[in-house]
Amino acid sequence: MNYSIALAAILVGVLSSSTLAAQNVATENPWVSKSSYAISHHNSGQTDTTPVDGPRLSKDLTPDDVKHLPVLWCSAPTYKHIGDDTVVIASTPLGILKVRASGEDFELISNIPYPNREDVHREGNDEKIREVMEDIDHHRRNKNDTRLLLNSWLMYWKLNVNMRTMPSGAYAVIDQEGYHYTNFDKHNLVKSYDQNEINTPLLPVKYANIVSQLPAEDAEGIDTILGMTMTYDGHLVAAATGAVILVDRELQVKDYVLFPGEWVENSIAVDADNGIYVVTSTTMHKLVWTGEKLSQAASDGAWSSLYDTMPEGEAKSLGAASHGSGTTPSLMGFGDDEDRLVVISDGSPDGANVVAFWRDDIPTDFKQKPGTKSRRIADQIPVNFDSSTTIEASPTVFGTGVLVVNSTYPEPGPISGDLISSAFLAGTTRAAPRGAQKFEWLPADDRFVESWSIPDVDNTDWMPPAVSSSNGLVYFANKREDRYEYFAADWKTGEHVATWRFPDDSVLWNTWGGITVFLEDGDLLLGGFFSIKRFNTGGLR
Repeated sequence: MNYSIALAAILVGVLSSSTLAAQNVATENPWVSKSSYAISHHNSGQTDTTPVDGPRLSKDLTPDDVKHLPVLWCSAPTYKHIGDDTVVIASTPLGILKVRASGEDFELISNIPYPNREDVHREGNDEKIREVMEDIDHHRRNKNDTRLLLNSWLMYWKLNVNMRTMPSGAYAVIDQEGYHYTNFDKHNLVKSYDQNEINTPLLPVKYANIVSQLPAEDAEGIDTILGMTMTYDGHLVAAATGAVILVDRELQVKDYVLFPGEWVENSIAVDADNGIYVVTSTTMHKLVWTGEKLSQAASDGAWSSLYDTMPEGEAKSLGAASHGSGTTPSLMGFGDDEDRLVVISDGSPDGANVVAFWRDDIPTDFKQKPGTKSRRIADQIPVNFDSSTTIEASPTVFGTGVLVVNSTYPEPGPISGDLISSAFLAGTTRAAPRGAQKFEWLPADDRFVESWSIPDVDNTDWMPPAVSSSNGLVYFANKREDRYEYFAADWKTGEHVATWRFPDDSVLWNTWGGITVFLEDGDLLLGGFFSIKRFNTGGLR
């Protein structure tokens, strides 16, 4: 037995609540359902910090430790509570699943297509999903790169994956009344409800093409909704290619802002004052929802700042998903005496940097840092990953720490923008993106310093780690010897604490493009291709 690891686990288990409470977390949004994962990236600040006390004791998980349901793909299932029951809601490219997750359950209650997309829902049935997965498993196990590549491409055809279907359901939020909201079919939002009754199907009660509500000349340049969140006064904000659109909970557009010539390819963060943070392919923007309009005026606290990017198209050719920054902005600093920052990774041609911007007024004595694009940038620091160009998994923020993972495929598939083949080739027949690095913000010096790094973590699945504010651990998706697993490290030191190996070498256990989520009993709740999964890790404390 490794006694240093065991001792670390014990120390983490008794870590005082006062120590962790001192590290402020995002202000609770009163309009978001009171559960530990009712909005993508855990909270409106998009910090990927969870209040759940996750597992601390290693185990090789068996098939009996996992319950799963077939899906084409799911980023991260959300959940809410109905009395003593827990309801998981998984929005996917094909529709929305409602799952009973009370106690140890993981039972499908309903699987409903998006409005007017019943044909797509039928085509991606459970049998086809299993067939595609089994073919990919066969060629992964034989380490046949060409056949694995071809079968990855066949997934597009067999499961009707395209730019109309794939972004659907990527981000979601459950409001404080129990209504679920997500995006589908490029320009649409859907509001679903189950009367807050555990056995009642979750059904769409309203949907709307929000882009068509704009004047034709403005709607013309808007392509696909890629992110969404909720303001602190209960409005929905959708990030679309070329625009940010704010709607009420009846899905009626209240205002919008266009970004001509700029790509919006990630989700958005919101602070308690309804500052809205959106990063485009060239610029970090803060908009302000005044209650009447989406303002870009400095007098309302809004601002824009350029950041470092590479020539247009170069990032995509290297296997990135985005033209500039690949990250959803993450907020840092929620206490009265803390520096209030918003953090992204840039797209510098010299290798990615972690970049922090002042969220509010720039300190009067602050001087612009050499090499930065504007005085709005509080600091930027290079990420030390070999051949890194962009980071796609959003920064994890807790206290004054920021953690990023390398997500640039060293050997991407041959077609630019084909992310599915890279998801199955990397770490199997081609090199995987590796490395995680944590930085610490020094308020007295207005700068970042490196805290620790883990060079060998396999980030094939582009999963943002999640840190538990209850136990001080950060949880990583990983692959070791081509077998999926999770591991925990100490947030302060990076020291390894525990590992959970998944039951076998099947791609069933992948978590690609997802977000690390725990049910409130400590069980892992994960998405990815082919299934949503509940892992029995809650007893491993």
